[in-house]
Amino acid sequence: MRSVKRYWLAPYLAVLLPAFLPACVEQFELDIPKSTQNFVVEAILLDDTRFQKVVLSKINLDGKSEPFDDARVVLQSDNDDIEIVFESRGEGLYTPQAFLQVARGDKYRLVIDAYEDTRIVSDWEEVPDAVALEGGYWESHTFEFVNDNGVTIKRNGINFKVNTGTFKSPDTFLRYDFETTHINEAPFRGPLCDCLNCYVYSDSGDYLNVTSAQRSKGKALQGHLIAFLPLDKKFSYRLTMLVRQIAITQTAFLFYESVDQQRSLNGSIFDPPPSIISGNLQLIGDEETNVYGLFEIGRLSEIPITVFKGRIENEFITYLDVCNAGARSNNIDRFCFNCYAEEGAGPRPYYYE
Repeated sequence: MRSVKRYWLAPYLAVLLPAFLPACVEQFELDIPKSTQNFVVEAILLDDTRFQKVVLSKINLDGKSEPFDDARVVLQSDNDDIEIVFESRGEGLYTPQAFLQVARGDKYRLVIDAYEDTRIVSDWEEVPDAVALEGGYWESHTFEFVNDNGVTIKRNGINFKVNTGTFKSPDTFLRYDFETTHINEAPFRGPLCDCLNCYVYSDSGDYLNVTSAQRSKGKALQGHLIAFLPLDKKFSYRLTMLVRQIAITQTAFLFYESVDQQRSLNGSIFDPPPSIISGNLQLIGDEETNVYGLFEIGRLSEIPITVFKGRIENEFITYLDVCNAGARSNNIDRFCFNCYAEEGAGPRPYYYE
């Protein structure tokens, strides 16, 4: 009992003692510059009416992004100092009143008046030479990788590849994008669903594929890999991939290359430190506001690549397999849905063969 009485004040002293001791560490405050808001500009001008648009948004102090519809957006041309006004379509989208003819060697600059004393201006960009897609094909491929447990995993799928025409420019820069469409051919479908006329399409999502060719005049790309898609029920009947090839400027290539490098960081100590990726846009008149994004200008070429299920050698789970599993479990509605109810379902796209 004597030892208990001797130390009963120890917990209280441990709490009270720091209050009577002088502070040993000087208070430090980090001066972090604050901005009122940031603008994000996604601007593209191709020789195709679908890809002549500007999407403008702003990021507020709370970090939330919202469309910006109150700007004056103008495209300036070096051809007789012409200005083309882009009209607001809502949700931050701006498009020209009519299709703009984009030809090799033309130069354009984007000017955005956001506020009375705030202007966003791009560099002058020159339209590059067009590069034609002259062939597209697919081939079966087995993709292997080692998981975190050291086990080798194999996935059967399809490699989509393209060939280009001869390059006319001494230095060529290309960017690729794609979307896919498949027929939702499912047994036990609803009586209102004619799946042979129901097309389900999706874009490539978070996808980036760029390449360059120095001293490229007279050369061409052969067998350039666009993407690997693992085999699944999308291939049960027929799938078509629409490949988009865009001849871009060197400025755009360097921008996308920097984005790709940032995305591929794996946390190693040898990784370069992350940084703000600068494009070809500058903000004039407001030092506290930042602007991010790119004014991209280029030439478009497209080609469809179709895969028929009957020509695929590797086995995979088809719609029929899924629906039979549902039939065996007396849960057909869950496994065999109405085709038009699937996300991305719509009418036949123009490129579907």
